[in-house]
Amino acid sequence: MFNTIITTVKTLLRRPSTWVWGAIFPIALSTMFMFMFANLSSDGKIDPVPVAVVADEAWDASTFKGVAASLAKEGDDKLLDVSECEDVDAANRALKSGEVVGIYTVDAAGTPKLTLLSSYDSSRASSVLTDRSILETVASSYTQNAELMSQIAQDNPAALADPEAVARALSIEGGVRRVSLTRTTPDGTVIYYYALFGLVAMMSAEFAALSVVDLQPNLSGLGARRCVGGLSKTASLAGIFVGSWLVSFASMAIAIGYVSLVVGVDFGGREGLCLVGGAASALAATGLGLFVGTLPVKGGKASKSGILTGFATTCALFAGLYGEPAMALADDVARAFPAECWLNPVKLICDMFNRLYFFEDLGPFVIRAGALVLMTLVFVVAATLIFGRSRYEHL
Repeated sequence: MFNTIITTVKTLLRRPSTWVWGAIFPIALSTMFMFMFANLSSDGKIDPVPVAVVADEAWDASTFKGVAASLAKEGDDKLLDVSECEDVDAANRALKSGEVVGIYTVDAAGTPKLTLLSSYDSSRASSVLTDRSILETVASSYTQNAELMSQIAQDNPAALADPEAVARALSIEGGVRRVSLTRTTPDGTVIYYYALFGLVAMMSAEFAALSVVDLQPNLSGLGARRCVGGLSKTASLAGIFVGSWLVSFASMAIAIGYVSLVVGVDFGGREGLCLVGGAASALAATGLGLFVGTLPVKGGKASKSGILTGFATTCALFAGLYGEPAMALADDVARAFPAECWLNPVKLICDMFNRLYFFEDLGPFVIRAGALVLMTLVFVVAATLIFGRSRYEHL
């Protein structure tokens, strides 16, 4: 049986289709996803808002200048990108040209004023509104705090001698504690890569199916020669299963490694468990390929390859691989028919990786990996029974 395993691996590696579906396909599709989702992923940081200030005597004498300077300091929490202008005309030219979002000026009393354009590019409405909101919040917060300090100075001047009391008065912190309901920061794009893992696994089912065809004497001359050999059908099938699983697992490892190292998808430090999930996915795919390969259908390799390709791509549709409409359809089907999540191998693989990414508890991941192993056993038993009972009139 060991020789069968080695022969199966060598034969598969010499087939161009193995390299296409096992290596080129996951790399190409992952790269396409990377460019598609480049503008959708966010690291949670806000780009500094470009703002112009009129650097006149009133500005230099105002304490608001210090506030703006502190918000414009270089660092991860930099909020403003301040450009100093000599006069109002220069600031207005920068605003109209789109170099800045707004203009800060300070009147004789030291009160900041914000100037914004009445119109803007509708294609950038979301970002412009966000930037405007930030500038308005900075100015209004400063005005409110200045008024608060003025009121404190009138009512209780001694309170200003306590720096901690002043800091508490100006603080906007409340009794709120930030918690996370998931293991990592949610990223809506990762589920597409997990659905891709499911499709890659199911496409690798073809490896086992084509290897089984080479074992059948009525479909290939090689099968006729192997049929008269001394190795039993069960041992031959077992050797093909192990050899095909090794190649399928290598394909999953390539997909996981590329998505992690090149695309930059974060697996939350669970890359090792991802490979365990890839091994379980490869098992289910190999079992499916073994089963389809033993089915008595006409057409040989072409028909069985077509069956597996159609099955994999259809399952990927209900796993949401083909964009937001497909993802919405997958969610609707899952709510209406929950059993589909366990019967659809692509969806099951997608959910397995999804649970590993979001949940601290490994239970949901282990359950779905176990379901894939159980699915494998069902396919292997069915394939063994069909192949063991097969009879041929002549070789």
